[in-house]
Amino acid sequence: MRFIAIVSAVALAVAAGPVLAQTAPEPLLPVATETSPPDAAREGRLELAERYLVLTQGGDLVKQMRGQIEESYGASGLPADQRDWMAEGMGDLLTEVMELAIVELRDDVADSFTVEELETAIAFYDSPVGRSVVRKQLDMNMELQEVMMPLLMPRITSLMEKFCLRFDCSAMGEAAAKQFR
Repeated sequence: MRFIAIVSAVALAVAAGPVLAQTAPEPLLPVATETSPPDAAREGRLELAERYLVLTQGGDLVKQMRGQIEESYGASGLPADQRDWMAEGMGDLLTEVMELAIVELRDDVADSFTVEELETAIAFYDSPVGRSVVRKQLDMNMELQEVMMPLLMPRITSLMEKFCLRFDCSAMGEAAAKQFR
């Protein structure tokens, strides 16, 4: 259950909007001009987007999440060798998935945010206060998941029971199984 909460927290952290600083920082990259090649401007936005994602979803956040994974396996009751193996494996898996997710999200972030928004967010999240906010957001997302799971599970079960009374759930199960092959 704790692992589900950790994975869900990752998803919520990725979806969380930036907390922007009050004043715009000096530009990290030159703003594209009419004489700049379009590819250079796009590449600059992609670099900013990646930096933003690393600050808000990678680096210290992944280290903090690895610590939470290790802590959750520490309380699992597994023998020490199994607990250590699972904690290490899950930590490595999380690190790999977050690195891939950052690459996948980079274009979307570059398209969603202006250069000014990215530069302002980067300046904030690169500050001590910004790094503290990222850590606290993960902790709050974990708490949110712990509160939501007991509320969500019976409601999902009830919704699925109603769905299966109305529709053929075997077809839905087969379609879901195909997604994971």
